[in-house]
Amino acid sequence: MEIFNICVWGKDKRLDAVEHFFYDRGYDVYRELEYIDKNSILILPPPVNEDIANVLKEYVHSGQIIYGGAISDGVKKILEQCKLWDYLSWQNVVTENARLTAKGIIKQAINVGAIFEEASCLVTGYGFCGKEIAIQLKNSLANVDVAVRRKELRREIEKINCEYVDINDLKINNLEKYSYIFNSVPALIFDKDIIDLLAPDAMIFDIASKPGGTEFSYCVEKGIYAVNSLGIPGKEYPDEAGKIIANAVNEHIISL
Repeated sequence: MEIFNICVWGKDKRLDAVEHFFYDRGYDVYRELEYIDKNSILILPPPVNEDIANVLKEYVHSGQIIYGGAISDGVKKILEQCKLWDYLSWQNVVTENARLTAKGIIKQAINVGAIFEEASCLVTGYGFCGKEIAIQLKNSLANVDVAVRRKELRREIEKINCEYVDINDLKINNLEKYSYIFNSVPALIFDKDIIDLLAPDAMIFDIASKPGGTEFSYCVEKGIYAVNSLGIPGKEYPDEAGKIIANAVNEHIISL
């Protein structure tokens, strides 16, 4: 597909890397919506919400190609005349973001004093992020248990030398042995009953979307360290995360 110009719009730090990526490849790149014409390709950071869509509708043209992340259904209605592509739904982007998320949450844990060699860790959830966290913890020589609902994941979990735990049986799983807990499940897992069974010095690092999978207010009452960390790739590794977006969008443009 022939591209005449690219508009990279937004204040997200990842967009600096996106801008440089396309500029270095000879494209005309700008950051202002005023310069959009019908041949422009628009690249937005995640999430793309309805407030952003209402601004964009004053500038975009029918058939405008727009790339963004976490595009809501409301946005799709507002910009129904445009061609919208959600790069956060692409597996290559999801996989790379999971790698950065795992790297970032483990970095945060290290910064608050966690030493993983031979430590007992619990990872709840085994989607892209949960799996990547478990793998990176094993690479740090930790002892890792992975708690999931789906029993058919047991063999895959054991293949990466982690122990399988049925998430429904957490209360009978000797939770006091875990020094570090990493939750990726977007549902309440660590409620008061579960938190009461944790060691007093346990640390919970929760990456699940708000409100997270942890009863944080009760952790404060109990004196247990717990943090909900969202958007790690963009916050911790904006340059690398931006290049992931740029590469994926560039490959998609070429395929059009």
